[in-house]
Parts: sequence; C-alpha cells; structure tokens
Amino acid sequence: MKFKIQGKHRFFVRALLVLIPLLSIALSFFSLPLEVAVPVSIAFTIIPFVLDRFVFIYGVLHVMPMPTQGMLSHRLGTSWFTENTDTIDELGFVIIFKYKDVAKEAYDMFKAWNYGKVIDASENIAFRAIREGDGKYSVFVYPGDRTESLQYSESLAKEIHGPSSHINVIVAKFYMQFCFDYSSDELKTKCIESMPYISELLFNVGYVEAGEVKTYSKRGFRLKNFIIRDRSDSKLGEIERRLSWDDPTGKLPEINQSLVEKVNKRLQENT
Repeated sequence: MKFKIQGKHRFFVRALLVLIPLLSIALSFFSLPLEVAVPVSIAFTIIPFVLDRFVFIYGVLHVMPMPTQGMLSHRLGTSWFTENTDTIDELGFVIIFKYKDVAKEAYDMFKAWNYGKVIDASENIAFRAIREGDGKYSVFVYPGDRTESLQYSESLAKEIHGPSSHINVIVAKFYMQFCFDYSSDELKTKCIESMPYISELLFNVGYVEAGEVKTYSKRGFRLKNFIIRDRSDSKLGEIERRLSWDDPTGKLPEINQSLVEKVNKRLQENT
C-alpha cells in the first residue's frame, strides 16, 4: 500500500517520521522498565522505514518551444503552393511573416518542435485541417505529443525528487489557427482537399521582400502525418474541438492591411 502526498509536504512528513521515533525512544527509557523499553525502542526505530510507503507527488510544467512577440505581431497570412496545379504535386503550406528575421524565428521554433530535423515522421508538428461546411476551413498548427521531451522532463524530475516520486507533467502548447473561406476559390479548395491523397505535405515559412514572398529556407519541413476531418468528426483533437471557425477578415493591425493586399495580389498573379 502506498500513500500519495503532495511534494510540498515532503519535508514535514520526513521530519515527523524521524522525530517521533527519537522522542518515543527517549521517553520510553524514562517511563518504562528496561526490559520493556528496549523492544519498544526497536519497534519505534522501524517507523522511518514507513517512508518507503510514501509517494510524493510533484507537478512539472513542460513548455513546448514558444513563439516570439514578433511572430505574433508580424504574421501576415498563409498560402498553398504546388509544383503542378493540375496534379497537385509537391503540395505545401507556407506561413508568411512581414520580416525575414521574424520568419527565421518561426523556422527555428518549428525546427525545435521537430528536434532539429526537417523530416517529421512522428507528427512532432501537428497539422490539422477542418471542414467547417459551406466552403469554409480551419487549419491548426501546433506541437504534437513530442513524447521524447516529455519523458526527458519526467526522468529529470525523478532525478531531482527521487525515483519513488510521482510526476504529473502538465504541458503548455502554443497553437496557430487559420480560418479560410474557399467557397469561391476552386484552386485552394483543390489544394486542401488533396491532403488525403498525398504522402507528404511540405511546410515552410516565408517573408515579404520588395513586395515578393520568399521562403526562408529551401529545406522546408516534410510532414508525414497530417489530417483533414469534418467538424462533426468525433475524432477531432481537443484544440480543434474547442476552437470553431471564425471570420478571417479584419484581424490584422491596420499597418499590415495594405501590405497584405499587395502580397495577396502578387500571389494571385503568380499562381
């Protein structure tokens, strides 16, 4: 039988289980005959071994790599890209930022999610598309389970607090939500609806330079696990269930609006 106690009470419990036997031994020699005091004292010395029956509970906050303030302030939008619009070869999704240095910060964050690799076979970068109905879609990007880092946090906590401790790992994740109305855009609808038929989704970040969108790195991420589901699907993840589609217009600061319009115009011309 184990007794689970919050880790913050560990010192008090240990002190109590050590002091009680010491006081009891001392009192027994003053109040009991010698032939009784000795076995009683021996019995009391066993009490500290009860410590082995206690499991102390600790909470560990595991924070996934988070975005910089620049990434939150200077995100312009997204775009699909493909080598061939007829066959949708090399389908990809790019998140566009205003500045190159901010795109670098985003690239570094996604790379940290995937342990410094560009090929993601374990869904360390979760990519979820949701059909909202009437030609509307939501796309969510967030860290996956990343079990390696969680196991490392738990083992490190056990090294600090002892192997008999119980570690509750609480995970803090950052997520991005993008909302689209493709009801009048056949090409983008074709792109997002092609997800079930491809084996690899390219994922990258870009920035604007002289009115042109450029990708930060030629070595974009290659996602092997990605999902598109209906809003009514019971298998939706917690984040997707909690956040519904929202009107994608008018959400950027006014200072970025004219630039976004210019970028979108260039994207349409280059599609």
